[in-house]
Amino acid sequence: MPNWCSNSLIIRGNVETLSELKPVLEAGEGLLEAIKPIGEWEYGNAVEAWGTKWDISTEGLQFTDHGDGTAEIEGYFDSAWSPPVEAFQQLAEDWDSCYIELKYFEPGMAFVGEWNSEGLNDEYEIDTDDIGGLPE
Repeated sequence: MPNWCSNSLIIRGNVETLSELKPVLEAGEGLLEAIKPIGEWEYGNAVEAWGTKWDISTEGLQFTDHGDGTAEIEGYFDSAWSPPVEAFQQLAEDWDSCYIELKYFEPGMAFVGEWNSEGLNDEYEIDTDDIGGLPE
């Protein structure tokens, strides 16, 4: 059984681009495969391509069309062992007009971090006896 990594995601961009992922969100799964396809699942390929062991459930993600030509995908999901940074890095390269932000927390291995498409990539180990020292 894996440790679960809690993730918070925001993707902002034009509605036409983000609408490509709307059917995947509605299906409830397969987001990472849609972003960076690996075909038949194999552990090493998944970790290398996505940064995590398995694809994610999209139940906690919501697509919002703002009505002004922009849209947003926002919400929460869990991933196995680690955050899917590699998949979202690929999406940022493919959709350079979108802003992507991923924040994550994995209490079992005691790390927390934030990545975004503008170059932020910070990760911190947590002293589980004193979590008051975490950056905001």
